[in-house]
Amino acid sequence: MPPAQPGMPAAGPAAGPWAARAARRSPFWRLVAVEARKLVGTRSDKLVLAFSPIFLVGLMMLFTLPQSNLASAGKQIGPLLIVVQLGLLLVFSTVIKLVAGEWQYKSVQPTLLVQPSRMRYFLAQGTVLAGVWLLCSAFTFILFPLLIKTAATGLNHNYLLGMRPRWVLGVTLLATALVLLTALIVSLLVPNTGGALTVFFIVVPLLALARFSLPEVFGLIYPLEPAWHLAGLGTGWLATISSSLLWLVLLAIALFRLQRRDAG
Repeated sequence: MPPAQPGMPAAGPAAGPWAARAARRSPFWRLVAVEARKLVGTRSDKLVLAFSPIFLVGLMMLFTLPQSNLASAGKQIGPLLIVVQLGLLLVFSTVIKLVAGEWQYKSVQPTLLVQPSRMRYFLAQGTVLAGVWLLCSAFTFILFPLLIKTAATGLNHNYLLGMRPRWVLGVTLLATALVLLTALIVSLLVPNTGGALTVFFIVVPLLALARFSLPEVFGLIYPLEPAWHLAGLGTGWLATISSSLLWLVLLAIALFRLQRRDAG
C-alpha cells in the first residue's frame, strides 16, 4: 500500500466502515421521519397543531348548526367546502413553515448534504403531507356529517348525505387535497415564511370571497373549483378545467424552481 500523502488521512481498515456509511444513501423512510419531526419541531408548531382541531370543530359548528335551509343534498354539503377552506388554515400553516421556512433560513442545507437529490427530499416532504391530508380528511369526514345531521334533524329535514357516503368522502378528500396543494404551491413559490403565510391567509380567502361573488369569473382560477364541481355546486366544466390547469402549471413551475434554487 502506498504511503499516505501529506494532508490526506491515512488509509487503513479503520477508514472502511465509516467511509462506507458516509457514502451510503440515506433510506427514504429516514428522510420521511426527519421531515415528520420538522413538522412539530418547535413549540409554536406543537401549539398550532394542538389548537387546530378545536378551531376546525368550532368552524364546523358555526357553518352547520345555524343553517336554516338543508332541504337538499347540495345545501347539506355546501358548508363542508367552506369549512375545509377556512378550518384547515391553521394546520396547513405548519406545512408552509416546514416548506418555505427551510429555504428562508437555509436549514435545508443539512438535508441536502446528507442526500443531494432534491426530488427525494421533496418526495419525503410529500409523504408527510399526504399523511396530514389523510388525517384531516378522516377527521372532517367523521365529524361533519354528524353535525349536519343534527342541524337537519332540528329543521325537520331529511338527512340526505347518509345515502351517498362515498360521494361525501370524495368531496372531502378532493377539497382537502386542493387546499393542501394550494399551501404547498404558495410555500414553494414564495420561499419566505412570512410572505407565504400572508398569501395563504389573505389572498387565498379573498379569492374564495371573489368566487362567491362572481363564480363564473373567479371560478376559472379558484383552486377549490374542482371540489365544488364534484359537489354539484360548480359553474361548469370550463371553470373546473381552467382552474385545474392553472394550479397544475403553478405546481410545475414551483418544482422547476425548486430544482434550481440556491440552498447556500
